[in-house]
Amino acid sequence: MTRKKKIVKLTLAAFIFALALAQIAYVQSTFLNQFFNLGTVSFIFFIAYIITFIVMNLYPNIIARFNNLNTAVTVFALEIFSLLIFILTSQPIAIFLAFILYVICINILFINFDVFLEAHTSNVKTGRIRGAYFTIYNIGWVISPFISGQILDKLGFNWIFSLVIILTLPIIFILITTFKDFKNSYDHQRFSVKKTLKELLGQPDLKKIFYLAFLLQVFYATMVIYTPIYLNQTIGLVWDQIGIIFSIMLLPFILIQYPAGYIADKYLGEKELLTTGLIITAIASILIFYTNTTNILIWALILFFSRIGASLIEIMRDSYFFKKVDVEDLSLINSFRSTMPLAYIFTPLIMGWVLHFWPIHYIFLILSLIMLTGLYSAITFKDTK
Repeated sequence: MTRKKKIVKLTLAAFIFALALAQIAYVQSTFLNQFFNLGTVSFIFFIAYIITFIVMNLYPNIIARFNNLNTAVTVFALEIFSLLIFILTSQPIAIFLAFILYVICINILFINFDVFLEAHTSNVKTGRIRGAYFTIYNIGWVISPFISGQILDKLGFNWIFSLVIILTLPIIFILITTFKDFKNSYDHQRFSVKKTLKELLGQPDLKKIFYLAFLLQVFYATMVIYTPIYLNQTIGLVWDQIGIIFSIMLLPFILIQYPAGYIADKYLGEKELLTTGLIITAIASILIFYTNTTNILIWALILFFSRIGASLIEIMRDSYFFKKVDVEDLSLINSFRSTMPLAYIFTPLIMGWVLHFWPIHYIFLILSLIMLTGLYSAITFKDTK
């Protein structure tokens, strides 16, 4: 099978993966809120991502031992198991443990997808290939909130979890049939967190892009955990309205990322667009703080604007990072994806503290200030153009 065909099939698998992920992403905090209060929900996210961070740092050695395909298939099977627990029980302790397993699975699977994609991507086309990959991937994210909003409003959570299980099965089939002969490049390697940290600290520009990646994940964590609850319980919107808003909100990931990746490859590099993205996310977060209308068009426009910024940061982050590393740099790729659990550890701590003193909308004011701390890194790293 040609390299191009493998990328196409991997992109299809990523699209279905996004369809599945997004079904749950914006309703997971509300699902947990059925069993636990909001403070406990923040704590559950905190615990889940501490454990995820630990597992992610062990994961390169697991891939090295069992290869990328075998680990991916096993993790997908464990994800299905966690979803079955959500469906079959209403015991809080079982939900808590299953949620931890689910969070671990969806986070480490990104590493498997990264390894498959990086192995078939040339540096000169990194921005374009990843731009196209993320554009297709994000179509899944755009479609899903509308579907999950309708399902949740009319049928309930169990139907969402059942749909995700059904969507996961063809992903496993695509990966097995496409990468059954995928070479294990790491079978004689051992990966050390200490060695990876030393390598990272020795490269100032990588440190800066890691910090920017972390900030983007803080933005996502805040939006995923708190925005659905804020819109539903404070603003008073119902789930079919929220589903429509979120689908519109995510359109920039389809419309912007491929052209932005092309521009980064051909003309500008990553710095200018990354800086623009940070400023946009900060402004949008302030707008959320000041907005209390029930007009779904206004909310759709504000959140759409916020994702213009996030989509620019996301594709510039990946374009820059994957031009600096190769598929052999599994420990760095793993550390790069570890910014997500780190953000999900940091965010509930900070925002939980905010909730202790102020109403929930102050979270978005704090988020704006946090995003602005990335401007120095964005302005000062050495561009690829």
